[in-house]
Amino acid sequence: MAYESLKKKMALWCISLLLGVFIAVVQVHGQSPSTEGFISIDCGATGNSVDDSTGIQYTTDDQFIDSGTNYNVASNYINASLPKQYLTVRGFPDGDRNCYTLNQAINDTKYLVRASFMYGNYDGKNSVQKNSSLLFDLHIGINIWKTVNISDPSTPFTYEAITLISAGRRLSVCVTRTNSSSTPFISLLEMRPLKDTLYPTLTPFPSSLIFSGNLVLSMRHNLGGSGNEIIRCPDDPYDRIWKPMNITLHEVSTDKTVKPGQFDQFEVPSVVLQTASVSAGVNGSIGFSWDSPDSHIFYYVILHFSELELLSEKDVRAFDVYLDWRSMTTDYSPTYLEGSADATSNVRFAFSLNATKRATLPPILNAFEIYSMAVTRFDATNVGDVEAMLAIKEAYKLKKNWAGHPCFPEKYAWDGVTCSNYAKEIRVIAINLSSNGLVGQVSNFFSRLTEIQSLDLSYNNLSGKVPASVATIPNLQVLNLTGNCIEVPDALIEKTKDDSLILRFDNNTDSCNPPGGNPTTGRKKKITTPIIIVLSVVPAILLVVGVILIVWRFRRKTQVVNHEAIQPPSESRQFNMESGGSLLPYTNFQSSVDHKDSQLPLESRQFMYTELENITKRFSRILGKGGFGTVFHGFLEDGNEVAVKMCSLSSEQAPNLFLAEVENLSRVRHKNLVSLVGYCMDRGRMAVIYEYMPLGSLEDHLRGKAGIARTLSWVERLQIVLDAAQGLDYLYNGCPMPIIHRDVKTSNILLGQNLEAKVSDFGLSKAFHSDQQTHVSMTALAFSPGYIDPMCLQSWKFNEKTDVYSFGVVLLEIITGEAPFQRDIDVQIIERVQLSFEGGDINAIVDAKLQGMYNTESVWKVTELAMRCTARYVDQRPKMSAVVIQLRDSLELEIAERSKSTTTESRGMPFVKESTIYGPSAR
Repeated sequence: MAYESLKKKMALWCISLLLGVFIAVVQVHGQSPSTEGFISIDCGATGNSVDDSTGIQYTTDDQFIDSGTNYNVASNYINASLPKQYLTVRGFPDGDRNCYTLNQAINDTKYLVRASFMYGNYDGKNSVQKNSSLLFDLHIGINIWKTVNISDPSTPFTYEAITLISAGRRLSVCVTRTNSSSTPFISLLEMRPLKDTLYPTLTPFPSSLIFSGNLVLSMRHNLGGSGNEIIRCPDDPYDRIWKPMNITLHEVSTDKTVKPGQFDQFEVPSVVLQTASVSAGVNGSIGFSWDSPDSHIFYYVILHFSELELLSEKDVRAFDVYLDWRSMTTDYSPTYLEGSADATSNVRFAFSLNATKRATLPPILNAFEIYSMAVTRFDATNVGDVEAMLAIKEAYKLKKNWAGHPCFPEKYAWDGVTCSNYAKEIRVIAINLSSNGLVGQVSNFFSRLTEIQSLDLSYNNLSGKVPASVATIPNLQVLNLTGNCIEVPDALIEKTKDDSLILRFDNNTDSCNPPGGNPTTGRKKKITTPIIIVLSVVPAILLVVGVILIVWRFRRKTQVVNHEAIQPPSESRQFNMESGGSLLPYTNFQSSVDHKDSQLPLESRQFMYTELENITKRFSRILGKGGFGTVFHGFLEDGNEVAVKMCSLSSEQAPNLFLAEVENLSRVRHKNLVSLVGYCMDRGRMAVIYEYMPLGSLEDHLRGKAGIARTLSWVERLQIVLDAAQGLDYLYNGCPMPIIHRDVKTSNILLGQNLEAKVSDFGLSKAFHSDQQTHVSMTALAFSPGYIDPMCLQSWKFNEKTDVYSFGVVLLEIITGEAPFQRDIDVQIIERVQLSFEGGDINAIVDAKLQGMYNTESVWKVTELAMRCTARYVDQRPKMSAVVIQLRDSLELEIAERSKSTTTESRGMPFVKESTIYGPSAR
């Protein structure tokens, strides 16, 4: 009996274990899809939260807006079914326009934008009752999105649109007051990035025009759904809200997965397409109509179909789709378990689906979407002007509602700002900041407003010397500095002599507060004897302390040298390339490197020079040579392969470049960036040891170097540049201190055994040291011809967009297979591609070695992306995060093309890798 009891217990234990494993597997496979790129704002909240039904994380709105007041909805409107994100609102009792600035949004990207409002008597005024609504306007940028009509205090009202963010433009969502009695408020603001292939009717207009359009949602319904169940994220990865609707009494459904069709441009989730409405009989029809309240508004209607029943040979489902009783699609038969769509636009519509004569089954409709197409004005304000204005606001901590468009609509223009109304671009021409409590010096950012004609900074607390750059503003006619303690440079005085500038300022230095002066009266304080003694003694004390520190520093260095038994080599010893001995004169090495030793990462291994000799077998195998050193192959004690780069004496920058590479490599942790193994600083020799990439560089493969016989396929090229883009995106957006690479090129994209790509060579990289820093400078002439942004040759100022330019050249290389610069004919790859690109001749662009084995649309998308990356003006180039998204889309197009083709390349691809697509993530 005891044995039987034990057997039963063991069986129950095993069943429990297996059940636990099963539940764990189900949980893992049931996890929500990625919400990367989602912007989810809980307006008026004091802390972050997670939505219970979707798992989406919501953040507070403090970082997006600096106006308005937080409120809680009244307690009698709170119930168990109300999501907690609706318990707070941000109200705007002051100001006619209040805007959320969404800098996290990516340029050249389509977004679903959603704003939600639930009044809940948050202000205690009972403004919403049976016969009184709350009305105010909602804007995307300068364009009207919708008039918000709050007619029920306990009901959330939601408004949704699809918009395209143009390059170099800030996205803002604004609420504006329509009358004095309606105070705007907002509960939630959400943004979801979309693939640029979705909703293809929304496309950017040519850059010469200043008009585009938004799709404003009228309705989106899931047909045949049961009850009141709403479908959104995680079932819909784009978090679209699908509301249930029944337009007939007859429904069909399936529990099998419905996949997107071959030419799907909407990616309706399977759970939506798994249900449908059908007409009552084969002779019946499905129909609905819509009348526009405005005859000037066009509507974009999308019908979604999928066959949910496995039909026999005798069964036929075929129907015609009519728009306003005119045939739009004839004899249409949906594919079994495959989504498809039919879309059109019109001022007014009445749709009907009628069975054809050969049909034995009634028409079917799974879902539909309706959008109004609003032709809108493009935000044409000069980007530089807007950036300068926001920088001025930040510099002086101005409490002004400078958000949204500074000039339009005109009645909502920024306080104190006057704009021009040029044909193609709006410019700021006057600023009045008189009596605004400005403290500090006159900001250099004013000089960036190159079209400004009048600047009034009077009666503030400004001090110091006015920057000479203000005198260089070409159109400045009036400058009022009255009421400040400032010093005017001679350049401004000179401009007044020829009447080109009217300058007003106080030329009475007695009214200013010199150091030691009384800030109230402006009179000088008498310097007493104790202060004189202190002023005399302090410098002497500082001098003594300085001497002590120098002596201690010297003794510390001596101890370190003695401890490591390092003997300073003689000044006459030179660099020996054959032995790999990268040798600096010892005194220079001490001054250039040792003083930064404490900054190098303690977790990185420090090698002695004798160890490098053993690792590389006395530098016997050279992997490559660069401008700042030779790279050797080596093996560590555990057998792992490494690359050892010895820093050459041929460059005076060697110590700084060495330090930059070690510090930057130690800071980054990403699967698409080479990893630092260690470094060497021994007797004047410097080396960086990093992971070995056995398949060389992308340049090697494109040029057929290093004995590489096989041509990279188009899908392999796409995966490589996607990997590299993800690594670069991490440098800008994932590092604690953003890093600009400054030497992006195909020879610095290294390949692992399975063609995984990693960005290398951080010798020229430099980090931003603060959020306010917008660029890094480079004074040394060290770059690769054909890759550098031409604008940098003038300013030597580098930022993310200069790396984007170089990466655009890399994209052109994978498309054409050609070098970026041909010295014999002095022509760059951008010039060569431009003519064929504009002429629409894709075959003249693509590398002939690909032998036509590529998806044309995928190649065009990458070519268009490359041309945007290499645009002449910085603000026209996308951010690297947008480049990553578009490369993913192009890769997915290529993979989809290959998966449906039975003649996909089957040539030997010994190192082709899986096409897994992930965003930037730290390792």
